[in-house]
Amino acid sequence: MLNLSSRLVQADIVTNPSKHFEDGAIAAGRQAEKKVEDLLISLGGIPSYNVFHSLRIPNGMQTGRNEIDLVVLSDENIYCLEVKNWSGEVTYTNNNIYWQQKVTSGKEKNKYIQHTCPIRGLKEKAMLLRAHLSRAGIFLPESIFISKVVLVNPNGKLDERINTSSSVITPDCLSDFAIKFAKPLSSYFIDPLIPYFFRGQFSYNQMDQIRRVLNLVGTWDVLELNGGRVLQGDFKGCSEIVINRKEVDTIMFYHQRNKTTATFWAVLGYSPNTTATLLKRGSSWFGIFGKETTGTVALPFNRDISFRIAGSSADSKIPANDINKIILSC
Repeated sequence: MLNLSSRLVQADIVTNPSKHFEDGAIAAGRQAEKKVEDLLISLGGIPSYNVFHSLRIPNGMQTGRNEIDLVVLSDENIYCLEVKNWSGEVTYTNNNIYWQQKVTSGKEKNKYIQHTCPIRGLKEKAMLLRAHLSRAGIFLPESIFISKVVLVNPNGKLDERINTSSSVITPDCLSDFAIKFAKPLSSYFIDPLIPYFFRGQFSYNQMDQIRRVLNLVGTWDVLELNGGRVLQGDFKGCSEIVINRKEVDTIMFYHQRNKTTATFWAVLGYSPNTTATLLKRGSSWFGIFGKETTGTVALPFNRDISFRIAGSSADSKIPANDINKIILSC
């Protein structure tokens, strides 16, 4: 059993957790994707259930996954969108194999960043999505899949070839792009009377099948840290927390943050714990009662939670005391 001084140190750690602040560039990227989604819904009338985020499509051998920022299901097409919040000058290089970004920040020298051409990469991902749908029994022609790189930062300066590319949506054209999804009022009365194959659109059954498959494609797990930083990746867990993703969609972490209470329990001989509450997938919030739970787990406040951050080749070990919640993908 720990002595009193050790328990008091633990109480101090629990009530003064590390603060993890969000990286500005990462936050701006997420806001850019949200902006595009909001415009598609508000100006284009796309139902929110037809917009899919950060889908991780299996590669050809199904040994890895490739992420598409936004997949939009319209009446006649599947749009694959890559959203970029790039600033500075963006130019073609090496026969469009790479795009080069030149960024100037304050008094610093120019910084050059080389990106693999996002148009090429996105078209490859779109074909992986087509193959994934085929494996699920949904066979669609290649022409159904439309790839667009969406550049949202109005402060960027684009190479003329990028600016005029049919595969690129520039900041000044973003609203017009969203508006094109809007259907005239008359279509809601006429479409049900004309067979879908004459309209060149998906049938209601096809829409449901596509939507069902896309809903089952994995996305990233999202881990929210104390201080506001958000990590995307794969939750690996710890020995105390065992979950069934079909039943659980969120893990809430509750901590003893009150200094007086933590000190009181330390004097009585208790070490602080973190409580992880598992929330039932698909359940709704009921005011002060919250969501329906499937279980509660008590674990040491300093227990490391394994989380593979997107883009990393190794698992990160994150103290439970620093975590607010984890949202689980399907």
